[in-house]
Amino acid sequence: MSAPIKTQNCLVPYVDLQTAPPEVAAAITHLPYRRNIFHLLGHSHGSFPRLMGVYANFFDGNRRILPLLDWQLVVLRISAVLDAEYEWDVNAPVARINGMPEEKFEALKRTAGKGVDALAKETVFTERDRAILQLVDEQLATYNNTEETVEKAKKLLTVEELVEVYVVLGVYVLIARITKGLRIDLDGEIPGLEEHLNKVVTGK
Repeated sequence: MSAPIKTQNCLVPYVDLQTAPPEVAAAITHLPYRRNIFHLLGHSHGSFPRLMGVYANFFDGNRRILPLLDWQLVVLRISAVLDAEYEWDVNAPVARINGMPEEKFEALKRTAGKGVDALAKETVFTERDRAILQLVDEQLATYNNTEETVEKAKKLLTVEELVEVYVVLGVYVLIARITKGLRIDLDGEIPGLEEHLNKVVTGK
């Protein structure tokens, strides 16, 4: 596991593994490298280990219902709309090594907050992409969706996939809020990250 960061900008200290509850320390120390988000969420002693279980489900292709790149589409859209730099920095490598084209990364940022007309102009987005992104965009703007938007999504996603989009939204908006609100430090370069991600992120 990499050494703690030398200069900290985060507004609260990261969790001290020497004094953290054993369950929290165990959930962090089994990871092969340091991610500041876990050292931040670890302060919520009771919820952190359970939240890690939900988070881990997204990495497991046998448990995650959404296709891998749909999951990442939702996460990166949240990151782009909310300007959550840390969340983008952590997730872009996952999407990239699993085949998301660079044009789609650019389009996700370029159309953030621009509405459905902007989505329609981007040829890199599929019809399914647009349906998912419209769901996400409406939720981020209003905490609600129109019936028309939901019905459009239902034509392209299963009910299970549709509901999981909302679950992903909930988890990753939480991460965006805490990383932005408390000014989390970026993780920096992690040696061997791509190799590790290829092992732990499964399914298509």
